[in-house]
Amino acid sequence: MEVKVISLISGGIDSPVSSYLMLRKGVEVVYLHFHSFPIVSKSSIYKVTQLVKILSNYQSPSTLYLAPIGEIQARLRTKVDPRYLVVMYRRIMLRIAEKIAEEEKADALVTGESLGQVSSQTLQNLLVIEEAASIPVLRPLIGFDKEEIVEIAKRIGTYEISIRPQEDCCTLFVPRRQVSAAKLDKVKKLEEDLPIMEFVEEAVKKVEKKIIG
Repeated sequence: MEVKVISLISGGIDSPVSSYLMLRKGVEVVYLHFHSFPIVSKSSIYKVTQLVKILSNYQSPSTLYLAPIGEIQARLRTKVDPRYLVVMYRRIMLRIAEKIAEEEKADALVTGESLGQVSSQTLQNLLVIEEAASIPVLRPLIGFDKEEIVEIAKRIGTYEISIRPQEDCCTLFVPRRQVSAAKLDKVKKLEEDLPIMEFVEEAVKKVEKKIIG
């Protein structure tokens, strides 16, 4: 049975490696990048395009979706407990990704998250974030440490691009202090007071699709 996934790819080191690991298993990968243009420059878009070109050595042609979420993040900043912003952002990202998965008839979502690598990626937070999706969320790097991920990135040729500086949707709107053990009931309560699905539908309408390779 042929498997198809939507890989959430940033301009960083981890998500290209997680995409590569899925490709190595013979999985068809469609890429989805979240960006904050025009609030910031297109630097992350350029980087991701280059990364997908490299990954196209393992699957060509490749489809890349570009989803703007800067406006959503800016609106959430004024309404949500700052400690919960990252969890809220990621739940919205999964919902948008699921809409793309429906369009692509994909079976699952893929992220570059690794357990405990950053404060937002605790097991409790990952569970709360994943609850927003109704299809499986795969995390090929879940048990990897950073050194292992960097080693693979260097081997497949993505590392040098990934370490270039960029303005992206995560660094721009992430507070210094983040909750490390989010409570699902609190997150759902915060979402009750927000037009979450309206945010998702607005973002989906603005998504761009590119064929690379």
